[in-house]
Amino acid sequence: MTEAIAFETILLVDADPLQRSTVGQYLRDCGYRVIEATDAAEAITALSHQGIEILVTDIALRDESGFQLSAKAREIRPDLKVVVTHSAERTAKIAGDLCEDGPLDHPYHPQQLVERIKRLRRS
Repeated sequence: MTEAIAFETILLVDADPLQRSTVGQYLRDCGYRVIEATDAAEAITALSHQGIEILVTDIALRDESGFQLSAKAREIRPDLKVVVTHSAERTAKIAGDLCEDGPLDHPYHPQQLVERIKRLRRS
């Protein structure tokens, strides 16, 4: 069993199909099971899957912000680990309040996300 398998399922939310596909495939290649969503509404529906342990969301979603999604997700699942990604500097402080390690800046290499997930697992 690889270390990645310990987190069975990650919910990946990103409106950018190329980014979502690339990161999703990379996480799968690392042994994670990934559920992909394009917006907050899809993500909230997906949270009904009890196996989701980590939410990875971009800030810029179509229907609401990744911050709003993270807050709603934590209301539903207080134990949910959250990773927020973004491309704008001004979001750093807000993201820092919602996720353990602060935001993961775009562009990021998928390996950076894997390292962030591993740190969350150890916390």
